[in-house]
Amino acid sequence: MKWLFTLVALIGCGSTFAQGDTAKGEETFAICAVCHGENAQGNEDFDAPRLQGQHDWYLLTQLENFKAGVRGTHDDDDGGSVMIGIVESLEESDIANVVAYIATLEEVAQEEE
Repeated sequence: MKWLFTLVALIGCGSTFAQGDTAKGEETFAICAVCHGENAQGNEDFDAPRLQGQHDWYLLTQLENFKAGVRGTHDDDDGGSVMIGIVESLEESDIANVVAYIATLEEVAQEEE
């Protein structure tokens, strides 16, 4: 229970969870960019959500959920099953690096077709 209070305190203080190497994160993000866009702006064609502008703790949690099989396992979640396949090959440090890199991206408006 003590960890919950620490987590709430950190979130309340606006603490950054993603302490990673942004240069390595940029390299790893090349895989993500195929679906999520070069600037993590998202891609409607792939149903890939916008990642830029998301809180780092949220991105870390979602990636950990994919890695643990908490997300993406429903039969109708094709995108989630792709995410599981990608994330399972990543180490914790890779995930932290990618999230740290995403935090550096400037917000870019999604292109309208």
